[in-house]
Amino acid sequence: MRILSFGGGVDSSAILIHHLMVADLGIDQVVFADTGAESQATYDNVEFFAELCTDAGLPFEVIWKDGETITEWVTRLGIVPVMAGGSHVCSKKYKGDVIAKWVADSFPAEKITYLIGIEANEGRRTAAFTKPKGDNAEYQYPLQDLGMTRQDCLDLLAEHGVEVAKSSCVFCPFMSHDEIRAIRNDPEAWETIKLVERRFSEESPRKHQAWLDAGQPLNAGGRCFKGHWRKDAWAEGTRLFIRKHEGKQLSVAEWERLIDSENAA
Repeated sequence: MRILSFGGGVDSSAILIHHLMVADLGIDQVVFADTGAESQATYDNVEFFAELCTDAGLPFEVIWKDGETITEWVTRLGIVPVMAGGSHVCSKKYKGDVIAKWVADSFPAEKITYLIGIEANEGRRTAAFTKPKGDNAEYQYPLQDLGMTRQDCLDLLAEHGVEVAKSSCVFCPFMSHDEIRAIRNDPEAWETIKLVERRFSEESPRKHQAWLDAGQPLNAGGRCFKGHWRKDAWAEGTRLFIRKHEGKQLSVAEWERLIDSENAA
């Protein structure tokens, strides 16, 4: 069973177009894990490719994590996706693990090969990949096998009249400055972004103070217990978007003022 992990962005879209329009890559199933916080452009692209696959007789499944969306998760805990001293677990928690569970439930007796969209010039990403414990699946990278770079992917999509935006959550901390400026034009997405950072600004001092009040306890691994933070990350300058502007991480409110002033100029 060869399964394409479809992210809704350029790389996986190029793989799917190549399979459907150029040469068969032996894909048996396409699956998209919806975090609940994708951009409207990504949802539009997923709908487009789902229809394309249906017309071609290729199964296309949209799945979700049980319990809560990624927005509900980060706002409930008052965290941002990249925390000082922590790891970036969004993709694993809301995509990788969700797909692995669905595949295990849907195809329990099948030998699984995942097709992953990593470009030909991104070898470092595959070199850094470590299979999860107990994972017996194989992983293949069609774009690398085809020697396709980012530009090759864009050219292939354009050749077939398909325009694809970068795929990420609307509050992805790794957004470029131009992407932040673009998402400012989506009022609903911007309100979500403001909510995520506001909840972080509220919980950061509260959880740090709770740790101080409890006597600064740490577990055997030297980490804080649930509900405690060793630092007030907000007070120390951590913000949702990690890319600095003129040497400083800007808050969402600061980004809003900057972008609105640029638009008014």
